[in-house]
Amino acid sequence: MKIVIAGAQEVGTHLAKLLAKENHDVVLMDSDIKLISQLTFMNLMTMVGKPTSIHSLKEAGVPECNLFIAVTPDESTNIHACILAANLGARRTMARVDNYETQKADSAEFYKRIGISDLVYPEMLGGQFIAAAIARPWARQSVSLCDGNLLLLAVKVRDGAPIVGQKLMDIGRMHHEAFHVAAIRRDEDLIIPRGNDVVQNEDLVYFVTLPHKADVVRFACGKKNRDLRRIIVLGGNRLGIQLCYYLNRKYDIVFIEDDELNANHVMDSVPQVKVIKGMKNYIETLQDLNINEHDTFVAVGPDSDSNILACLTAKKMGVGKSIVEVGDVEQVTMAQNLNIGSTVNKKSLTAASIYQILLDSDKTNAKCFSLIDAEVVDLTAQNNATITLKPVMELRLPKGITLGGLVRNGVGQTVTGQTHIQPGDQVVVICPNESIATVQELFTK
Repeated sequence: MKIVIAGAQEVGTHLAKLLAKENHDVVLMDSDIKLISQLTFMNLMTMVGKPTSIHSLKEAGVPECNLFIAVTPDESTNIHACILAANLGARRTMARVDNYETQKADSAEFYKRIGISDLVYPEMLGGQFIAAAIARPWARQSVSLCDGNLLLLAVKVRDGAPIVGQKLMDIGRMHHEAFHVAAIRRDEDLIIPRGNDVVQNEDLVYFVTLPHKADVVRFACGKKNRDLRRIIVLGGNRLGIQLCYYLNRKYDIVFIEDDELNANHVMDSVPQVKVIKGMKNYIETLQDLNINEHDTFVAVGPDSDSNILACLTAKKMGVGKSIVEVGDVEQVTMAQNLNIGSTVNKKSLTAASIYQILLDSDKTNAKCFSLIDAEVVDLTAQNNATITLKPVMELRLPKGITLGGLVRNGVGQTVTGQTHIQPGDQVVVICPNESIATVQELFTK
């Protein structure tokens, strides 16, 4: 497939790397020569060019491309570029946008008529992610997979939890019908575990489970369930507002926002919330708000370092659950290691969403989630594919690859060594970034 990506910031670069590794013909273009000159990975063509220049689009090969993706920081540029690309002959176009209205059904139809096939709104994805973390506060991350039939949970475990100190093979014998331990983040390393690996104190453990078995994961991790009600949001921006759209009226939400215009925009957009504005010292503000009496603190301000510091302060002052937005993908692991709580990065969510939209047209594979240095994909087993020939324990899967769960005839189930994958099964696979193409071959050949 020939793909042209406009925008060489983090989203565009991450997408380009993923697609180039799968042997797609990828061209990454940007008007900033400094961004382009820093890209040196193989199987990727780069060019300096303006995304709204017809000459540059033609030079990038847009008239012959199967897909054109515009992910520059500017919504108007992305929309303009996609309209031009569609009229030049691009088979399909995608644009990153900054407006919730674009997600409405009638708006989507309008944009399709003018040549934009798909629209991705990062703040909406971030709002959904944070709302899921609030709904299941004992988990760092909660991601629905395979149309809701499976669930990916990330839980920080500590001494005293039933699974700490246990080998995965022993955990599997006890809980094989409820969940599968898919990955473990330990300090800076992401481990795709084997049966002899032992869960340790302070591990961030990724589980694939069935939605109705989530409480079994919670018990195994020694976590208590909490019903969060009182939430403080630091930062009156689009992400904070989108979060409110995904929370029902049972929550008591207070915004802290320094900027007068932003504060007024929050009050106009979500009038049911309370807004504290003009407070420059958020520590004093948190003390005045009795932060220790609140369930959740969400920091989504414009500066990642300030968000991290604010969350650490809120945790020290006694808040139960903290959630932080960080701007750079590299900061996600750092924030996780600081024991802040849940960490959201709109860029990685956006890249994963675009990748899923792309691959949804090919039901043999659909991207679900990114673990920074590994990928969670769901793959549909084809007739006579290698993955269907023997039970899992006899397949000798490549090192670093694990099967977390599957959906058969619309019903989710975990995967064990005795599981025999059938043609048509949707299987959740966790694998290193560079192994995606190898994994796909197991499901198609």
